[in-house]
Amino acid sequence: MTAAPPVLEMRGIRKAFPGVVALDGVDLTLAAGAVHMLLGENGAGKSTLMKILSGAYAKDAGDIRINGRAVEIRGPRDALALGIRVIYQELNLVPHLSVAENIFLGAAPVRWGGVVDWRALYDRTSHLLTDLGLALDPRALVSRLGLAQRQMVEIAKALTGSSAKGSADKPAAVLVMDEPTSSLTSREVTQLFALIERLAARGVAIVYITHRLDEVFRIGHSITVMRDGRVVATRPIQDVTVPELVRMMANRDLTDHFPKVRVERGAELLRVENVSRGPLSGITFSLHAGEVLGIAGLLGAGRTELARVVAGADRCGHGRLTVRGREVRFRDPADAIAHGIGLLPEDRKAQGLVPGLTVARNIALPHGRRLAWLGMLSRHCETTLANPIAADLRVKATATQTVRQLSGGNQQKVVLGKWLAGDVGIFIFDEPTRGVDVGAKVEIYQLMNRLTARGAGIIMISSELPELLGMSDRILVMYRGRLQAEIAATEATEERVLSAALGLAS
Repeated sequence: MTAAPPVLEMRGIRKAFPGVVALDGVDLTLAAGAVHMLLGENGAGKSTLMKILSGAYAKDAGDIRINGRAVEIRGPRDALALGIRVIYQELNLVPHLSVAENIFLGAAPVRWGGVVDWRALYDRTSHLLTDLGLALDPRALVSRLGLAQRQMVEIAKALTGSSAKGSADKPAAVLVMDEPTSSLTSREVTQLFALIERLAARGVAIVYITHRLDEVFRIGHSITVMRDGRVVATRPIQDVTVPELVRMMANRDLTDHFPKVRVERGAELLRVENVSRGPLSGITFSLHAGEVLGIAGLLGAGRTELARVVAGADRCGHGRLTVRGREVRFRDPADAIAHGIGLLPEDRKAQGLVPGLTVARNIALPHGRRLAWLGMLSRHCETTLANPIAADLRVKATATQTVRQLSGGNQQKVVLGKWLAGDVGIFIFDEPTRGVDVGAKVEIYQLMNRLTARGAGIIMISSELPELLGMSDRILVMYRGRLQAEIAATEATEERVLSAALGLAS
């Protein structure tokens, strides 16, 4: 008997954008029921390859075969009809619609006359969510959900296979997941991995893009490593080790994942006293020059809410903020920026960037008043400001490219670049390495070292305990809107931080 052909074959795929060759002769083969890990640094071409598979981009050259048959994917509808489902790293939901409406967008059950059958819609959504083990209200607005909950809605939406033709019940043949766990708790990650195992057992071929190497060996069957738009290697998972993967991705050895350089603590830059707002209650701490202050806590502990208050995105309800010895009251982020505070938000796409604008314009946005002449801001002025910063951060793009064309990691670098272009001395990094590859993480850590060496202070909010332990000088642990513990870096352990995050004695 002849062996069944692969579920998917991509051969010699090429794609170029102005000034950048994103893919240069890439091959990828998927077998039914296999979890294929796709790795590479940001800008390696992983997301571009998957966008070609999903019909979001048109390939410049190459062939695609599904079950041995040559196909042309001219758009997302073609991909859906072929059983291809993609969950992108950046969520694509409609915030003002319900969970059910988002999941069955374009494929809602209707009655005679084209009227939506709301009871059937909610019942169908409830059954789907129950099958996936998700405790979500089908009627809840997506705008009121946390980032992790939105991620699970995105997964459920992809698994329905909804299309304009209403093929909601057609099972997925190929499922692509681009950094699906970047915003999930450990319990939700376990839930997701159980779902992946069930789908693989049903014969679904899964492409899993991640920068978390522990996930590679936890659920992967095979692996493809990409670098600079080309495939470096494709191997069974049992034939590779972590050092080999890092070397293949970065083309260098990264022996120190957390290159922390400690400097002498300087003057107090920021003091937060008895701040309360929403879930926050009686928060008090200080930040000094040359210091990285880590903030740990479980999802919903109030970490992001605290960052927004300090950055002026939300007004301080009760308590006070002092910047360099002077009490301040921020009405909006512009006030915080004027006092030298910059925020790198958790959701960079919605809050940190304007995707339709260029790299140069995004970097220049907070500095328009300083750069403008008679109210006008020239493109030359923007590129002059942005080019050296983009080069220093190793952004893999030209200054004239739109930000939406960049990989997640390069978008993160553009957000960082905005604040490096100004007179910012207090940096708030909310999940700075979310969705960022190993090599780019080290670059961000080295940037943090440079900032503290010149006297800046950094508040780093992170869900990754090794990152907090490796890069912080002190760690504050939050629990249900309060500060549960303050731990010096020399005394911090994963067990101690996690215990405090769970509300136990530290």
